[in-house]
Amino acid sequence: MRLLRQLSTAGAATLALVLAVVAPAVAHAAATIPTVTTASASGITSHTAILNATINANGVSTTYAFQYGTTTNYGSQTSTRSAGSGVGAMPVQVTITNLTAGTTYHFRAVATNPLGTAWGTDVTFVTAPVPPLVLLGTPSYVDDSSVTLTGSVNPDGKATTYTFEYGTTSTYGLQSAPVSVGSGTATKTVSTTLSGLASGTTYYYRLLATSADGSSVTPGATVVTTGMVIAPTGPAPVVSQSSAVKITSSSVQLNGAINPQGDPTTWYFEYGLTSNYGLRTAPATLAGLGIRAINAPIAGLRPSTTYYFRLVANSANGLYVGPGQTFTTKVPPPVYVRGFTLTTTQHRDRHGVQLTVSGRLLLPAGVRSEAFTGPVTIRFQRGDSYGPTFMSVLTQIRADGSYRATARFDSWHLHGQAKFGVTARFAGNPSLQGCTTRLTVYL
Repeated sequence: MRLLRQLSTAGAATLALVLAVVAPAVAHAAATIPTVTTASASGITSHTAILNATINANGVSTTYAFQYGTTTNYGSQTSTRSAGSGVGAMPVQVTITNLTAGTTYHFRAVATNPLGTAWGTDVTFVTAPVPPLVLLGTPSYVDDSSVTLTGSVNPDGKATTYTFEYGTTSTYGLQSAPVSVGSGTATKTVSTTLSGLASGTTYYYRLLATSADGSSVTPGATVVTTGMVIAPTGPAPVVSQSSAVKITSSSVQLNGAINPQGDPTTWYFEYGLTSNYGLRTAPATLAGLGIRAINAPIAGLRPSTTYYFRLVANSANGLYVGPGQTFTTKVPPPVYVRGFTLTTTQHRDRHGVQLTVSGRLLLPAGVRSEAFTGPVTIRFQRGDSYGPTFMSVLTQIRADGSYRATARFDSWHLHGQAKFGVTARFAGNPSLQGCTTRLTVYL
C-alpha cells in the first residue's frame, strides 16, 4: 500500500512538472501579434474626422495608434493608447483635427505588442469642401452692345477662378473668360465687361467661382441693353442632342451635330462635377449649311466620377443651350505588380525557432506609391510551401512597399521537421492585382 502511495505521489509530481513545462509553451504558441481592422471614418467635417478601427489584443498587452496623411506615406500619427490585453475585437476611435477642407486623406490603425506589430488596411475619406464665397453686384455700365458685370469672391484659401455666365434665357449658355482671383482669404471685388451683345435685349447673368473645393454660383439676375431691338436676319443654328463616348477612367469624347444655318456659329461643351458646370471645352466655329458632326475630347478626369455636360452653340441669329446630361468615368483596371519578394531570417534557441518574414512589393513604372496598400497573408506549411498550413499571420504593406512579420515556433510545434514552407499572398487593391510568392525554409 505504501509503495502504491509513493508511485501515485511520484506520478502526480511528474504530471505537474510536465504541465508546468508545457503550459507556458502552449500559452506562448497561442499568443500572437494583434489583429487590426481599419474601419470607415465618421463625423467628417471640413477640418476634423473620427478615425475608427477594431483591435484584438489576442491576450497580450497591446497599444495602438492611427497613421494618417494625404498619401499612403501618411506622415502624421495620433498618440499611442492602450488596447488592453483581452481576446476579441474591441472598437477604438480617435478624433483628428486641423485637416484641410476638400482633401482626400489616407489612414490606418497600427497595433503593437511584445510579439510584433500589425497594420490595418488603408482607408480613405474626403473632408467636406468649402467652395469660394460669391456675391453678385449690380452692373456698373450698360449700353446697346455691352455691359460691365460686378460681384465679389472670397477664395477661402484655395486658388480660385471666376466667370460670369450669361445668355438670353435662364439657361445662360455663354461664359466670360475665366479670371484668377488668387488664393487668399479676403473678399475681392471682381468685374467683367461683356461686348457684342444685341441691343434692346434682356440678358440673364450670374457669377460662378471655382476652386479645388468646388464651385459656388450666385442667384441669377437680368440686365437689358439699351437701344432698339434688332430682329435676327436668319435662322438660329440647329443642334442635335449630344452624347458621351469613348469613356475611360480619365477621359471622354463628347459628340454632337450642328447645322449653322449659314452664319458662323461658335460651339463648345460645358462640363463639370455639378449642374453648374464651371468648365468648358475650347470654343470652335462652324459656318455654312447642312449638319456637321462635332466632337471634343476631354482628358484629366477623375476616375469613377459622374460629370455633367451640355452643348452650347451661338450665332448672330440666336443661342442654343442643349439639355443637361451626365456620364460616369470608369474604374481604372488594376495593374500587375513588377515583383513581390520574400526573405526569411531565423533565430534558434533551445526552446525553438523565431522566424522573421519580410519582403517588398515592387510597382510597375508609372504607378504611384499611393498604391502601397493592402493586406499580406503569410502562411506556414508543413514540409514545403505546398503542404498543409499549420499557422498564418496577417500583416500589411507599409508606405514604402515593404512588409514584415515575426512568428515563433516551439520545438514541439515543429514535430522534428527539418524544413517547412512559407507562402506570402498580397491580396491586391483597386490599383494592383494580387500576387503570391513562396519559399522553403530549412532549419
